[in-house]
Amino acid sequence: MVSNIIGQGKHDKVQSLILKIISISTSAAIIICTFINLIPETLLSVFGQDKNFIAHGVPVIRVLTVAMVLMSFSTIWLNAVTGTGNSRVTLLIEVVTIILYCLYIYLVLERFFLSISFGWMSEWLYWISLFTFSYLYMRSGKWKTKVI
Repeated sequence: MVSNIIGQGKHDKVQSLILKIISISTSAAIIICTFINLIPETLLSVFGQDKNFIAHGVPVIRVLTVAMVLMSFSTIWLNAVTGTGNSRVTLLIEVVTIILYCLYIYLVLERFFLSISFGWMSEWLYWISLFTFSYLYMRSGKWKTKVI
């Protein structure tokens, strides 16, 4: 959609398009995540595990549902960068984000031996980093001068 709007020469409409898509995506994610957080024990009991598994799984579900909300808008911003046609910037954003992600996991789980919930918070770092780099690129306006 972003590339279509850019192709029509409507650079000024790109951000409003992104925000409309984000409002739909994030609203759906919040509704689903709220439902999941209302009954996490019930959802985990489907796997037939004991109460210990469920007790340890609830904090992980809470962490992952926050990550789902972050993902709902971060992917839109990254896809907006992709839609500009600048695949090198998209690749750079992904590479830097994955390096940060791997470094976080190594430190949290291998060096500091924190709980698995903290390990799953790597998803927060991933989606926040992806959003931040994508947003900054789109806000910079450099994509407007990209010739394909």
